[in-house]
Amino acid sequence: MADRPLRPPMPSRSRKRWAVVAGIAGLWLILLGATHSIVASTALLVLVAALAVGSLRTLRHLGIDRDHPWIQRAATRPWRDGNEVLQLALRHVPEVFVVTPSGSLLAPNLVELRMNPADVASLTEMMELEVINSSASELYETKVAAHAARLASPGPVDVSIVADPAVPVGRYRLKQARRASFGHAADDVAAPRRDGRGHGAQSVAPTLVRDVMTVEAPRGAPLLRLLTNDCVAETRVSGARAGRGSEVELPLPDEPTVSRVHAEFTFTEGQWRITSLGRNGVLVNEMRVIDEHALRDGDLIRWGPHPDALVSKVEVG
Repeated sequence: MADRPLRPPMPSRSRKRWAVVAGIAGLWLILLGATHSIVASTALLVLVAALAVGSLRTLRHLGIDRDHPWIQRAATRPWRDGNEVLQLALRHVPEVFVVTPSGSLLAPNLVELRMNPADVASLTEMMELEVINSSASELYETKVAAHAARLASPGPVDVSIVADPAVPVGRYRLKQARRASFGHAADDVAAPRRDGRGHGAQSVAPTLVRDVMTVEAPRGAPLLRLLTNDCVAETRVSGARAGRGSEVELPLPDEPTVSRVHAEFTFTEGQWRITSLGRNGVLVNEMRVIDEHALRDGDLIRWGPHPDALVSKVEVG
């Protein structure tokens, strides 16, 4: 009998949907057990759903939405310390596996576990970071074997914890690290070797490159400046966020149409790009940004669809 292809790890969004469905089904079963009537339990379930929807609309009418400080503090799970975040991330580390066309699982050799700097600091108070990375790499190897996955390339595996201020406190982000060769840029540090004719030659060894654009500015990124009324905010850091909150890299004036974290600016393929994160969205030159939008010097960003919404002028370089 041929082996059936392995199922890929379920995405987190699908898990949340199934959790909601399971919660609704569980509530209906509880009501059914209490009323012993399918009609009565269904009617009560509809009533509970209507009350929940009405409560959410009332909270939004009062201005308590996902950008409200109460909701932001609840979403960041501040009661989780660094060790709990690490344990949770290691349980979900198979999320970085890739499903091949044949249905098998491919595991990257290099994995980054991104955590908020505060969580990393609390984690390193108990143990050295090198020891934590080594233990995480060993656990990752056991996860690879348990899921019958194969490594993407020969060589050892490496799980590294990276401090990333873009990750909220109490949360984590898993991603594959990149291995690249710098070509001629590495000639100055490469070990010399001899070719068959006795002439000197340079050998360029692959160099592990960590994608830490949200932590430090990438080389070659021009200065991005936002001019908003009398306020000026600027950055060279790809992944910088703009909004009226206190945790953003590009602070904006405190206006009703501006979310606490309203947009993200990334520098890719030689261009600054904007991605909307806030509930009100953004417009660039009066065109609404759907996915992401490349920016040019002199562009105008409107922070919300209203005509009187705040406007910023973009300066690049």
